[in-house]
Amino acid sequence: MFKGRFDSFPQHKKEELDAELSRWTARQLETWDRGSIPVNSLDYDRITREKYEWLHSMSPDVEDINWNARHFIMLQRVKNAIQAHEGKRILCVHGADHNYWYHSALQKVPQVQVVYPLR
Repeated sequence: MFKGRFDSFPQHKKEELDAELSRWTARQLETWDRGSIPVNSLDYDRITREKYEWLHSMSPDVEDINWNARHFIMLQRVKNAIQAHEGKRILCVHGADHNYWYHSALQKVPQVQVVYPLR
C-alpha cells in the first residue's frame, strides 16, 4: 500500500513535519496577490519550488511517486496534444503548485512558446 508523505516517521515527528508543511503553505499564500492573477507569480513559484524540495528531502521515495512522476505524465500529455494538434495553440491548465515545474519543463520543448506568468 502507498504510504503518505510522513507515514514512515514516528507520530511526534509527523506532527512536527505537518506543522512545517503548514508554514510552507502559509508562505505560499502570502504571495497570492503578487501577480495580476492570484497565485500566478514568480514569487509564488519560488516558494513552491522550495517547499517541494523540502518535501523531497524528507521523503524522497514518496515525493518521486507523488510529485515527480505526476509531472512527467503531465508533460507527456502536453507533448501528445502538441503532436495531435500540430500548429495549433494549446492552453495548459493545472494546479498552481505545478507552475514552477511546468514552466521550466515546457521551455525545453522546442515547438512550445511559453507565455507565463499570465498578465
